Amino acid sequence: MEHEGAVVITTINKYATVRLVPREGKNVTVVGEEGQVARFTLGEELPYDGKLDLVKAVLNHFKPEGGFELHLRSEMPTGSGMGTSSSQLVALIGCVSRFVGREMSRGEVAELAYHLEREVLGQKGGYQDQYAAAFGGFNYMTFFRGKVEVRPLTLPQELLHALHERLLLFFLGRTRLSGAIHEDIAKRLSSKQGPQLEALHELKRLAVEAKDALLRGDLERFGELLHLGWLNKKMLSPLITNPELDRIYEEARRRGALGGKILGAGGGGHFLVFSKAGAQPELIKLFESIGACLVPFDFERGGLEVREL
Repeated sequence: MEHEGAVVITTINKYATVRLVPREGKNVTVVGEEGQVARFTLGEELPYDGKLDLVKAVLNHFKPEGGFELHLRSEMPTGSGMGTSSSQLVALIGCVSRFVGREMSRGEVAELAYHLEREVLGQKGGYQDQYAAAFGGFNYMTFFRGKVEVRPLTLPQELLHALHERLLLFFLGRTRLSGAIHEDIAKRLSSKQGPQLEALHELKRLAVEAKDALLRGDLERFGELLHLGWLNKKMLSPLITNPELDRIYEEARRRGALGGKILGAGGGGHFLVFSKAGAQPELIKLFESIGACLVPFDFERGGLEVREL
């Protein structure tokens, strides 16, 4: 990690779950959400071929000796900007580490998830998804040269309620592969000069200010910072947005949105809007007019949980 970064991030009540059922023998059976089944034999290195690679990476790392079934479920689609893959990987590590008798802290789980997803599998992206899934709640995170610091933000319940009332989450109806966007950003940042690097530094500064705005309860300023963050994020790569999305966002600003941003790398998935008080119905109508779907959610304080049933 060459560039220092910071984010304000929270988890919501959309979950990735993994259920592990011990079985006799030396096989692992993986059951997907739609009933699809895959079987792997333990004791051999599993090759990565784009099919269930997250599962294979966890099995190759822990090398369990006994067989089991894995039942996978995610409430949000992969490639929608909600950290679904990282959340499922964190859940996989939590389950399998417990099965093999290895106790791991949430920080260790997040670090391993980053290593497997980004370094072993080579899937481009940042650190925040793995750490958010492991720790849960509202956090201010900083990143520099491989070191991640997670600072919980303790916000009053009344403020969380008011913030929740002002936030609207929309699914744009299409998913995307974030790797190409991350590769494009990395290529543009490699010159170490130009608007992309300036935008990256500004995003860090805005994250610090957004954290401070939340801590003092200034939601209006938080909404404005969300808007400024989106303007700078779009400067990182032309793949992040498109003319239709820009047009809808500008119209949303005219109809009462203080700020907004696409979640994840961009290119599709989910869009978050911060509304002026009372403007929510008009903004919902606007986004639904382009086929977007409002996604109800609540904030989730918890992170990784491993339970034996």
